[in-house]
Amino acid sequence: MRKFFFCLAAVIIFANLSLAQDGNNWNLRRCISYAMENNIQVRQQAIQFQLSHLTYIQSKYSQYPSLNSTINGGWNFGRSVDQVNYTYTNQAFFQTTAGLNSNVTLFNWFSKKNTTAADKLTEKADELQIDKIKNDIALNVANLYLQVLFNIQQADINKTRMEQSRAQFDNTRKQVDAGLLPELNAVELEAQLGTDSANWIQSKTTIELSLLQLKSALNLPADTAFVIDTPPVESIPVDNILEVSPAAIYDMAITSLPQFRVNDLRLQAAQKDYQAAVGMQYPTISLYGSVNSLLNDKAMEGHGNYVEINPVIGTVGTGPGAQTVNSIAKQRIFDEYRKISPWKQVNNNFNQNIGIGISIPIFNGLAARTNVSRQKLNIQNQELLLTQDKLNMKRDIFDAYQQALGAFEKYNASKKSVESAQKAFDYATKRYDIGVLQTIQWLNNQNTLAQAKINALIAQYDYVFKMKVLEFYKGQGIKL
Repeated sequence: MRKFFFCLAAVIIFANLSLAQDGNNWNLRRCISYAMENNIQVRQQAIQFQLSHLTYIQSKYSQYPSLNSTINGGWNFGRSVDQVNYTYTNQAFFQTTAGLNSNVTLFNWFSKKNTTAADKLTEKADELQIDKIKNDIALNVANLYLQVLFNIQQADINKTRMEQSRAQFDNTRKQVDAGLLPELNAVELEAQLGTDSANWIQSKTTIELSLLQLKSALNLPADTAFVIDTPPVESIPVDNILEVSPAAIYDMAITSLPQFRVNDLRLQAAQKDYQAAVGMQYPTISLYGSVNSLLNDKAMEGHGNYVEINPVIGTVGTGPGAQTVNSIAKQRIFDEYRKISPWKQVNNNFNQNIGIGISIPIFNGLAARTNVSRQKLNIQNQELLLTQDKLNMKRDIFDAYQQALGAFEKYNASKKSVESAQKAFDYATKRYDIGVLQTIQWLNNQNTLAQAKINALIAQYDYVFKMKVLEFYKGQGIKL
């Protein structure tokens, strides 16, 4: 959680800094903006949001009537029924059928409606998830940015410490050469100078390594010219810690942070999915209708005079005694036959139908019941996730509040420690210059002062950052 506080606080402290005019200078806002534009995870979540949007649109329009057209064409060979004349024929012909059909669900126990509502809530959750990922990226970049700033200031302290050791060594060397001080004093200072020089070099290496980590987070090439801004922490205003209530901060955080809204939306979506699954166990009432027609390239119609006959439909018996059997229905034989025009065929064969259908689920391998149970468990899981996040956030806020109180006291104590260490070091330097203080004692005072400054720097950042975290949870946003 401490890492989270450092990351978030850095975002709050530096995010309002204006973009540097020099293309090689980077403040935190520019770093975060660049990282978000080039981060693959953000792009992936944006695609997921688009997929959720398409799912919602499809679910929404599934509630409207469907309309489909079918056109089929093919050759018939051998004995078959001529669908135009409704007679058996052995003639090959090409036949085309076309039609429109429509279907609409009249009532399915609100299953489609609840599914659409669930998809809409999921779409909103995936959209907010983009903001959450961006916040995570911002926190990661801010943490790395903060580490660079801290390393720079620590390097400045180590450089000052090295310069003090070098100046003291040069002065002591002169006195030793003049016979005023023993050689041991110069040897001890030379050893300390070597240690301080190594620390300064190491701190510069640490800066470069932290810059490389920041570049990597931004997806920048390692050889890119990269200089970051270093804003003074002393100029950042903070609220009075005694005016902050952790319980009130928690209430504000519940409504301001995206992860809670994401979890709440996913819980609502799970509840709608459950209602939709329950509805699928009951009958579905639908209205259907269609229109159809067909064409036959060999379709003929009679013209002129005609006679009516009873066509032969078969024979009874075999051999000389076989008898023919005629159809009861009469058939007209015309003097002349002509092809029927396409439009006339469409009109003659045009048919329509409309009706109501009821689909009753009886047994489908327990699929519907299993889906209901699955959705019920999904609701329970989402409820637990939301509850766990709230418990963690409440614990973190109260913990941050107590840490802020401790950091406030530690910061005040560290300022007094630096003042005391500075006075002791100044006094020790004067005594050392006149030869009444041993070198090792002067070095101890120097180390004490350097460590006090580092501790004060850490305490100052820690206090300001923790207060900015609390201000952020209060919903105040960025206040510099």
